[in-house]
Amino acid sequence: MKRCLPLRLKTKYIKTGISFLLAVIDIGLAAALEQGSYAGGRGLGLCLCIAGTIVFTLLIKRLLEQRERRLLVHSGLWGLLMAAAYVAGCLLRRDGTVLDGIGKLPGLLAAVLCLTVPAAACISLFLQGFPRLRERLRRERFGRKAYTPFQAGVFCLAVILLCWLPVFLAYYPSVFAYDAEGQLYQVITGDYSTHHPLLHTLFLGAFFRLGGSLFGSYSTGMALHSVVQMLLLAGTFSAALAYLYARRTSVYLRILLLVFFALFPVNSILALSTTKDVLFSALTLLYTLCLYEFLGEKEEKRPQEQDTDGTFPLPRRKRGLTALWLTVTVLLLLMRNNALYALVGSVPLVCMGLRKHKALRKKYLLLSLAGLCLFGVGNAGLKALTHAQDGSPREMLSVPFQQMARTRVEEEETLSSQMRQELDAYLSSEWVFAAYNPHLADPVKQRAVIHDNPAGFLRTWLRLGLEHPGTYVDAFLDNSVGYWFLEDRTHAQIYGIGTESGFGYLSTDNRPMPAGYEIVENSYLPGLRAFMERIVSENEYQKLPVIRILFAPAFYWWLLCLYLAMALYRKRYRLVLPVAFLVVYYLTLLLSPAALIRYMYPFVTTVPVMCCCLSQQSDCQKGENVQ
Repeated sequence: MKRCLPLRLKTKYIKTGISFLLAVIDIGLAAALEQGSYAGGRGLGLCLCIAGTIVFTLLIKRLLEQRERRLLVHSGLWGLLMAAAYVAGCLLRRDGTVLDGIGKLPGLLAAVLCLTVPAAACISLFLQGFPRLRERLRRERFGRKAYTPFQAGVFCLAVILLCWLPVFLAYYPSVFAYDAEGQLYQVITGDYSTHHPLLHTLFLGAFFRLGGSLFGSYSTGMALHSVVQMLLLAGTFSAALAYLYARRTSVYLRILLLVFFALFPVNSILALSTTKDVLFSALTLLYTLCLYEFLGEKEEKRPQEQDTDGTFPLPRRKRGLTALWLTVTVLLLLMRNNALYALVGSVPLVCMGLRKHKALRKKYLLLSLAGLCLFGVGNAGLKALTHAQDGSPREMLSVPFQQMARTRVEEEETLSSQMRQELDAYLSSEWVFAAYNPHLADPVKQRAVIHDNPAGFLRTWLRLGLEHPGTYVDAFLDNSVGYWFLEDRTHAQIYGIGTESGFGYLSTDNRPMPAGYEIVENSYLPGLRAFMERIVSENEYQKLPVIRILFAPAFYWWLLCLYLAMALYRKRYRLVLPVAFLVVYYLTLLLSPAALIRYMYPFVTTVPVMCCCLSQQSDCQKGENVQ
């Protein structure tokens, strides 16, 4: 033993030295990548570098001491993905391009590999579940005087509504923003379009007309809309919390989630907003939980369990689950146009995951097909009822327009005369230089011309991309940077910043309506409204070092990635399947015209709940994995 001691100490010192060296290199890389974006003084920057070096050293040393190969592989792969996103985002922000010449590729790869080490070290903590905390949560039990899930849900509903009520009074009658005026123009004129989901246009128009006919005030109609939408969203949150209560999830996690739902400004303000993303996000949460409950059941009928500690038993599948799931699926598809692509893309993934559970796979497939058929019938019925015209196909071409416009702006001098003439047919040089915004496709998309030859447009797009692939990559990354780069701030200033305009992180401006149809603002708590505007319009949340990450749209994508990493590492493969819809839906967002928090709101509502489901004790039973 005495002879081995010096060798162990020597090995320990070597690992500590390697960890410190890597930490210094990583901090230096981070400082170089953040150059020009840090607003603090030199003293504060030096303190942060020292603190970061210490933390990185401890994390890397802990990773080097791990002997489990599976842990190293899983943490390394997800760490590589996070490091690549961080490096790409920093380079876009600093240099305006990810790869400025092929000669810089080795340095770029070296930076990604170096930063992968601390990223993997952080991920390994979550994959292991912070052993002490995980053991404490595992031992947690309900008291003998447990409430029913219904009672727990009612309590959560009351808490959430009480916290949202002051915000409602501050923004009375509603946050009449985003696409509200365009949708209500359709209601007023009777000229409907599928550009926006017809179901949401009719839902919004019903309250608009109700206020005008019964109360003689369209503002009152919007106030009723706010109340109903608050009840629907808060009811969905409370139902999710009641479900977690019934599944014996940790009380600490449920309290944390309740506080998040009740006090996070995004939830309270969007609950009053007229955007379609609010109800769609609530339906996404319900759909995911229904699928989670459906796939979590055994193929055989499970007997009712009886607990010996006086608490209620685990919920078992009821006949109403199928009807609820079908209803939610149809409403989900009717509430967002790109939800159809996400569902169609997720069905094969779930079926592949259930390949060894044929009965369950068959039932899932039949229910999904039934939902798609009912959606088709319902959508056709709404179009026939409203005589709606089809939306423009240009909505699906945001990224191609951005790529062609960026190439025209940055590579105009290198383009051939023939290519310039072809581009003039779609993106005229008279306006494209002034209209191009690297983070917003709408200015170019709304003025671009496709003519009656979409095939010719696609050929031009492809030829231009083959000539300038790097510019195409930068255009795509710049347009979607808010979805994957945690330090991005462009998503909060795409339309502008300031209380007067109502633009910023969230849009709270009051959209203009025709004479006689105005929505009049009447804040009953102007002080609270001014405080909330400082957060969501002036973006003052960005001054808070840690809390600001909660506002980043990319945070909820990486939280979903962490959920997937934990489920895969722990071999709880069936838990991956319920979030397949979210994964495919995220891919559709990468092709959207901009990165906005309202587009990511389905992730804000759903991913935290699924992370709580991942930690629940009842999932630790044997035989639940899909292999």
